[in-house]
Amino acid sequence: VIRLDGRVVAEYPLSAAQRYAVKGPLGDTIVEIAPGRARVLSDPGPRQYCVQQGWLIRSGSVAVCAPSHITLQLAGPDGGTDTVAF
Repeated sequence: VIRLDGRVVAEYPLSAAQRYAVKGPLGDTIVEIAPGRARVLSDPGPRQYCVQQGWLIRSGSVAVCAPSHITLQLAGPDGGTDTVAF
């Protein structure tokens, strides 16, 4: 699930390898999907925390690109969040 400013802009299955561009206020953020996992491949933000997060593989995992206002979250049956820190 990809969100921009908190609203869902796209939902993609993790079944096939693909890349998607999401337009944010700083430019394009590239999300890469591979079977069973997803990551933020590139982001125009200055610190690259969401890119450094790497591959998300567990349901409920989140990568936050704060300057770009974009989040990537893996949804699924066990999708609880333990904690979120910025």
